[in-house]
Amino acid sequence: MFTRRDASTTDRSSTDDSQRSTTPTPPVPAPQPVMPQPVTPLASTGRNSDESLIAREDTFEGQLNTTRGVRIMGTVRGGIESQQYVHVEENAHVEADITAQEVVIAGEYSGKLTCRERVEIRASGRVSGQIETQKLLLHEGGYFDGELHMQKPTPAPAATTSSTRSESEDRPRRTRYVDLSSDTSTLREVGTTDQSGS
Repeated sequence: MFTRRDASTTDRSSTDDSQRSTTPTPPVPAPQPVMPQPVTPLASTGRNSDESLIAREDTFEGQLNTTRGVRIMGTVRGGIESQQYVHVEENAHVEADITAQEVVIAGEYSGKLTCRERVEIRASGRVSGQIETQKLLLHEGGYFDGELHMQKPTPAPAATTSSTRSESEDRPRRTRYVDLSSDTSTLREVGTTDQSGS
């Protein structure tokens, strides 16, 4: 036996069921566990993993000879000889003679610097002493006080230079003249062997 109240309750529940079936409910995503990201400090800072590093708190005194590049973030006194590069980072203090292929200075440096290719002094760089290099790049705000000796670039091989000269000497030369006095411009080509004088 059903009462009116029971019938209306039944009708509402059946109506609610029909509405639920027509409007789909979006699935609730399961919570994802947070995974820690791997830390790669050398890759993120752009530093080479195959280089000698003098860290910010380190002090090095003596002579360093290496085939690797050198990155200085601390204090160095003495001498450095590298087959590749030497980078003096900002806030580093270097009092040393340096010989390298390329040198970049963003900190404080004093000494004799011999560079086979290029020296770059960045805006925060402070350099005093002697520099001998083929190329020097001084950023605005960078400071240099001392002697600068520019090396001559290495000349091209003599064989290619002489062959180029001989080929150009064998070709006849032509001179072009433009007559500006007349209303129409005339262009005449005169060979070097032309004896007419025109």
